[in-house]
Amino acid sequence: MEYKWRVKKSERGISLENFIYKKLGDWSHKQVKTSIDNKRAFINGRNVFISKWNLKPNDLVLFAPAKGDLQKTQKGRYRFIDVLYEDSYLISTNKPAYAEFEEYAGAVQDYLKRKNKVKSYPYLGQMHRLDKETTGVMIYTKKKSANSLADQFRAHKISKSYLALVDGRVSKEQGTIKKFLEKGDFEEGKKVRIAQKPSKGLSAVTIFQVVERYANATLLQVEILTGRTHQIRVHLSDMGHPIVGDKLYGNPEGIDFRRQALHAEKLAFKHPVTHQKTKIIAPVAEDMAKLIDELRDAA
Repeated sequence: MEYKWRVKKSERGISLENFIYKKLGDWSHKQVKTSIDNKRAFINGRNVFISKWNLKPNDLVLFAPAKGDLQKTQKGRYRFIDVLYEDSYLISTNKPAYAEFEEYAGAVQDYLKRKNKVKSYPYLGQMHRLDKETTGVMIYTKKKSANSLADQFRAHKISKSYLALVDGRVSKEQGTIKKFLEKGDFEEGKKVRIAQKPSKGLSAVTIFQVVERYANATLLQVEILTGRTHQIRVHLSDMGHPIVGDKLYGNPEGIDFRRQALHAEKLAFKHPVTHQKTKIIAPVAEDMAKLIDELRDAA
């Protein structure tokens, strides 16, 4: 089934997701966004998979959902979570791609309920976030006495290391990006950009090092000394090497990958209760590992 609508003047600036949601009426926001993510929406004949894309008057929107897109999300989707580390105070998991933040935290609580054979797990502290499409290390506190871990995040005392597959061959072996970032509602649905003036943004520092080079891509080890929203994605895009598959800040003509190829590989910190040095490492997700192998073979 296909739907076609023409954007009215009164609908100027509305996001693609909200526009389709209002037109259909019987779909949830999540179902509409999933269809957009699955490349079911077109604007003036161009496939657009950015749900926050701002529409202009007279735009022609074509929406062609698949039959299964309206099906409700199955309960227990993350029933078998991948636990990387657990003790009496902390639990760390390898977050899969496309996991909604709150929904996934609920799955971690469900795991703890089953393990401890209780009707409800008393507490789960959420220390940080990862973008929906980003995989890798997530950490939660199991007791409030461990919540001082959040202070380490705020003070940038936690070492955070990522693997990022970017478009193009990065010429430098390593480098440091220091550019202020500002948040807002910008063109084409972007929420963050390099600040026009430092006074309008927040300082952000990203360190990168080349791991491997391929014919038309580079695998980078990335550390962030600050934890700004979309920091790695915006900094690398501004450098001219956006993350492969990044729908917001990426290169539409680059390597075809269904999500952003970004993986939170390591977290290193002082345990908030035992004060022991702790390092947690998450193996790369299967889809990203497969793409890297294909690029190696083609190089």
